[in-house]
Amino acid sequence: MKTTIRAMVVAAGVAAVAGVVAVAQAADTTIKYEVSTDGLNWSTSVSVLPGTLIQVRTRAIWSGSTTVYGLGQVGFQPVVSGWTLSDHLETTAGTPTNPNNASNPSGSGPGGVGPLGGALTNPSGNVPDSPGVWGRVSPFGSIAYGTSNYLRGFLGTGTAAGLLRIAQAQTVNWIGVGPTSGPQAANNWSGVGGVSPAQPAPSLIAGDPRYPAFQPGADVVVFKFGFAVGDSGGSRDLTIDTPARGLYHEGGSNAPPALFGKTKSLWYLSASDISAMASYDSTGTEAAFVHVVPEPGVVMLAIAVGLGASRRRR
Repeated sequence: MKTTIRAMVVAAGVAAVAGVVAVAQAADTTIKYEVSTDGLNWSTSVSVLPGTLIQVRTRAIWSGSTTVYGLGQVGFQPVVSGWTLSDHLETTAGTPTNPNNASNPSGSGPGGVGPLGGALTNPSGNVPDSPGVWGRVSPFGSIAYGTSNYLRGFLGTGTAAGLLRIAQAQTVNWIGVGPTSGPQAANNWSGVGGVSPAQPAPSLIAGDPRYPAFQPGADVVVFKFGFAVGDSGGSRDLTIDTPARGLYHEGGSNAPPALFGKTKSLWYLSASDISAMASYDSTGTEAAFVHVVPEPGVVMLAIAVGLGASRRRR
């Protein structure tokens, strides 16, 4: 089931609830992942050789019955399954240096995915929608990230082994783990500590040269990251997606009990808005897939070894 409300958003922040309407239908907001090898041509799946740089983009798409003017805010934690220690997450210069350990797939050196900062910082926390550039795509970087909450990669352990997760640096718990209420719910039950693309209300920034221009539209690219696939010795598949618990959920202390814990996305209805429609319990995802095939020479060698062993058995 889905509930929609009118909520106040000031500089991409969320405020009070004004009413609730329940409607049963498919997800209105879709977080869609797509992959590319050149950053220009995008699809839901690619087949590549080891060593290929995979570029991933995230689209926020509204398909509800209400006509929207533009995105206010979404939240999600990308998860790459099938990850191995031979794979490498691309990072951004100028971000904090992380130790080379099991919880940091980027190794030593810059550890962040996308630049620090926000819409009003210099340099900006936004990045252009260009090949080989990682972070929140302009103008959706209005929520500032610093050295304590920059975006980075985490490697899962235990039951989450073989998974790469991208979230804010302080969100150290795996998805669905941690307190279910209070400020610590962001680590990591409410999904708030993930990637949070957002832009301020259009009427609040109209004509203000400090802000990037408002991006209208019901289908927008909001985030990009990249990784190089390693050689793990054979064919394998990687999936880029977000589990339901890794999406932005209502966890605010002022939320009505009926809305607490529901998925949440925010969309503006017109260019004159100072508030945004908040869609509850109606966010879904579409995954992207990477099929890694071994080098042709490796395949021929494996065939030759197999034929040799067959002859010896005869």
